[in-house]
Amino acid sequence: MKIESESTQMYYQLLCIKANDKAYIRHTSDSLILSVLHYYIKKDDKRHLPEAYYYAGRVYRDLEDAPQALDYFEKALEVSPKDANYLLKSKIYSQTGTLFLYQKTYDEALKMFKEAQKCDIALKDSIGMIFNLKDIADAYRCIDKNDSSLYYFRKAYDLANIHKDYELMALVQSQIASLYTELGKYDLAQQALQPSLKNIDIPSKSGIYSIASKLYRQTGRIDSAIHYYKELLQCGTIYAKQSAHKSLAQIAIDHNSPQEALLHLRQYIQCTDSIHKITDTETIRRLNSLYNYQLREKVNKQLMAENEQKQNFIIIISLISLFALFLLFAYLQYARRKNLQLKIQLEKLEQLKDEQYRKSNRFIEENKRKIKELEQKIQEGSQANNVLKAQLEEQIEMTLCANKQAEIELTRRKQAGTVLFESIIYKYIQEQLNTTKVSKKLLSNDNWKELEETINATYKGFTENLRKLCELNDHEYHVCLLIKIHKSPIEIAKLTVHSKEAITSTRRRLYEKVFCKKGSPKDWDDFIYSL
Repeated sequence: MKIESESTQMYYQLLCIKANDKAYIRHTSDSLILSVLHYYIKKDDKRHLPEAYYYAGRVYRDLEDAPQALDYFEKALEVSPKDANYLLKSKIYSQTGTLFLYQKTYDEALKMFKEAQKCDIALKDSIGMIFNLKDIADAYRCIDKNDSSLYYFRKAYDLANIHKDYELMALVQSQIASLYTELGKYDLAQQALQPSLKNIDIPSKSGIYSIASKLYRQTGRIDSAIHYYKELLQCGTIYAKQSAHKSLAQIAIDHNSPQEALLHLRQYIQCTDSIHKITDTETIRRLNSLYNYQLREKVNKQLMAENEQKQNFIIIISLISLFALFLLFAYLQYARRKNLQLKIQLEKLEQLKDEQYRKSNRFIEENKRKIKELEQKIQEGSQANNVLKAQLEEQIEMTLCANKQAEIELTRRKQAGTVLFESIIYKYIQEQLNTTKVSKKLLSNDNWKELEETINATYKGFTENLRKLCELNDHEYHVCLLIKIHKSPIEIAKLTVHSKEAITSTRRRLYEKVFCKKGSPKDWDDFIYSL
């Protein structure tokens, strides 16, 4: 015998549950649907999972576990496609609304019935729309909005009339008659009830006869009321029979028929006992369902707490990881900027070093050696090669020119010191150093400006070259100016109103800032002298 696959078996079981549900066979156990449901949850079956959740809700509704049923109906909606499967959604909303109605949560019931109506409109399901309109009317009736209730009852009747569905027309009219009876509008109630009494189906008999008997008794038509009370004794529900026996007993008492009244009272008591048994059974079942639901809620809360802890842990780890990545990224960006700054700084220093070299004795001596080599090449070369001779002579001329410029610069720098030391500002600074007042600044802003201009006039481009290499605050810049005029650390300290140690620290820090490596204060002084 061939054994079908698990998927086939599960689908078959789901079909069996659907068939029993459609045949109004009451579900007595949840074991079958739970195995099917867990299978589709595990497989994450998008196609069958909404339906499995729906029938789980139907099973628990039969088991009178309303909270669990509502929970499964809600899950069925959650896993259903947004703009599809309207037939299933209509059933879910309708069943959810009915459960809310039984639990007297009328506002929520009304919302659900209206959602079911939207689905049936999308499906163009007229029969579904008639039932939804009737349900909406019932919900409005429960919250005492009778005008709205009548409006929706009439819409349901008109739609049933368009489709010539006489049974639905009778059902809706009976509800209209019941509402008119409650409102004391007996003529309208009689008018609405007559078609229902002519076109009555077996499932609707109990409700319609109950409405008719109540209407006729309230309008004083006792014989008609008795007729329908007796009809209820044959086809009515246990609740309808209880009410019928009670009313018939009261009528018999009013007509001085004690034996008949006693008979109906005995039957009334029997019906009441039966209802009590049913009520007790339902109460026990509801209590069990509530207890089971509370147990499930407790377990769910524990699972939710555990999941929340796990999620919080994951969130914390994720945040830490993101923070670590951010720090790593920031560090890499910082390192990249530092490397770029270092590269630029080294290029500036190399350029400055090259410029200083071109103004040095070593440059002049190196060029003299090159000139001798070029002259020797001319002497050794072929006299016929005039082009090569001309090129060599041009190189010699250019080298001599470069040497001449370097010699001029060296001579100018040698004279610069003498010029600087004879300047007005230099002499003023010396006078200030000889004073005994050290509690205030010895040089004004104008003095510093004059010193800067004098140094730049003597050593062309001094400030420009210095500021190319690094940003300097006023104190650092003043220290550099004073170093340039060969002032000692003690003198600089006095002129800037700082300690000698602070001046030493500034010189050391400036060297590290410019050269990106540690150095002594003297190294910085030598660099300033070279500018």
